[in-house]
Amino acid sequence: MTVTKKIFLLVDKFFFKAQNPPKLTAEAEKGLHIERDIPFSDNYPDQKTDILFKERQDGEKYPVVFHIHGGGFSAGDKEYRNYLCYRIAHETGAFVVNVNHPLGPEVTFPEPLRCLVEAFNWVIKNAEKYNLDTNKMLVTGDSSGAYYAAMLCVTQDNEKLQSLYGKMNGRFSFAAYNCGLYDLNMSLSHRLPFGLTTGVCIDISGRKPKDLASWEYMPYCSPIDFVTEKHPASYVVYAKKDFFCKGQAETLVEKLHACGVPVSSYNSASFWNNHAFSINNHNKTAKEALCGMLDFMKKSLE
Repeated sequence: MTVTKKIFLLVDKFFFKAQNPPKLTAEAEKGLHIERDIPFSDNYPDQKTDILFKERQDGEKYPVVFHIHGGGFSAGDKEYRNYLCYRIAHETGAFVVNVNHPLGPEVTFPEPLRCLVEAFNWVIKNAEKYNLDTNKMLVTGDSSGAYYAAMLCVTQDNEKLQSLYGKMNGRFSFAAYNCGLYDLNMSLSHRLPFGLTTGVCIDISGRKPKDLASWEYMPYCSPIDFVTEKHPASYVVYAKKDFFCKGQAETLVEKLHACGVPVSSYNSASFWNNHAFSINNHNKTAKEALCGMLDFMKKSLE
């Protein structure tokens, strides 16, 4: 087990209640139809998804929010984002897909992305069953989940990436990114203490940084390199002093602007509102960032 996996597993446990306040989570669960641990792929039988939505009587189709949890590529689980997904379902009226994927270093890129492509295709396949509007689909995630969300957004319009990671049978029209990694080269140049950069690299690729030059997926694993004018309209949350992903969001926002993609953002300037700060529900800044993201989702999916 890498040192980064140990750290992120501890972070998950430490912040679980902050991310899922017991009373608020129990209250938010009310009024939702929830199905848990649904298998979506024979190729990844250990991976499951939850679905949740508010029952509606008007017969209108549900827009879709596809949520990918973070965890530094080596930890995390869909259950750690229950409260967030409940909020999304209530405030947007969307059909929320809260999905798991394989974790490193035991399973490395591109398998987690291929798994998520299959989860996405499962949603498309079951659109009629669940009365889904596949023209109104939004992908979101935090940290490594934001990375995978961005990779899905660039893969959907790129034949080469689909040849590597799987054909996507639909597309996202909107994206909401929270403190993600979007440029792997930039990330590796941002040397973290205690060997954390090497640990994250191993968790993603199974290789140390010095060995990445010969890695066959290196030219195809940074979503920033494949952003075009077709990229979904986006909302980007970031921390200016992000310990793990400093500068990543600013670079993405600049690229989206350059391509003419509609993008709005919210950032924190304080060190104490750091990586993925908005999911911890702990202060005004975090709540503003989350409310901004939920507002973007609601307006996009109307």
